[in-house]
Amino acid sequence: RACSGRDKVAFCGYHGWHDWYLSANLADDSNLDGQLLPGLEPAGVPRGLKGTSIPFSYNQIDELEDIIEKNNDVGVIIVETIRHHEPIDNFLGKARQIADEIDAVLIFDEITSGWRLNVGGAHALYDVYPDIAVYGKAMSNGYPMAAIVGKRDVMDAAQSTFISSTYWTDRIGPAASIAAINKMQENDIPSHICNIGDIIRASWEKLAQEHNLNIHLEGISPLPTFIFEYEESQALHTLFTQEMLDRGYLASKSVYVSYAHNEDNVGKYMESVDEVFGIVRNAIDLNNVEDLLKGPIAHTGFKRLT
Repeated sequence: RACSGRDKVAFCGYHGWHDWYLSANLADDSNLDGQLLPGLEPAGVPRGLKGTSIPFSYNQIDELEDIIEKNNDVGVIIVETIRHHEPIDNFLGKARQIADEIDAVLIFDEITSGWRLNVGGAHALYDVYPDIAVYGKAMSNGYPMAAIVGKRDVMDAAQSTFISSTYWTDRIGPAASIAAINKMQENDIPSHICNIGDIIRASWEKLAQEHNLNIHLEGISPLPTFIFEYEESQALHTLFTQEMLDRGYLASKSVYVSYAHNEDNVGKYMESVDEVFGIVRNAIDLNNVEDLLKGPIAHTGFKRLT
């Protein structure tokens, strides 16, 4: 905003908990529902921010075009490069073109996608480059670290505003990042975790077919996700986690693949998934899912807050 001189932000995806993001729900309490976490309450967010952050859907470039047509003061466009679905019809490239046409700053949020599909940002795979890219702790193998990198003319806008930090002199995060990035490059870690993720996804699908379970698969290769496609979906996911815990696995419907995972790990994990999918199928047939739970149905993500 300092760079563009304009207040409004058009965004797509999940971008944290700050006022600018949560303020989208001041205008409509369902504005964030399609952006990963539904029902978030903007309590404590100044009412004056109402209408300054406007959401649009991934792969729906027409929604962004509509926002720009109705608002001549959009100075920033923020997009998660990729999360659950591949960009289609040059979605990222068209966002880049729109940002150029209105002289807005284009930001790609690589907190989730960065360092998983390749060494660096996933945007490089699509040959679309933002003005700013934002990275998180994947670059440092989990050590507290983040990076905001961008084009000189955009980053220099920081000189006309104020940014400070308690951790200017911290060396652990940068040291961990350098070590992690070197290892990623030397061992081609993105290729490994993409391969393992694809094996997990294919195995889920095969076992679901064998047990006649309806599941939906989504997510990038190194972060595969499955969803039970039933009305009592969350209860089924709770049962799945409970039974996997009994078999020694802290498991949910997603797997965050790491370099430590190998095909032997996946094979043993799938042996337990096979057993648990059988239990889930039987619970559906007998309509006694909740009777099998040893505790309450788990919250979905941050829905404990809603």
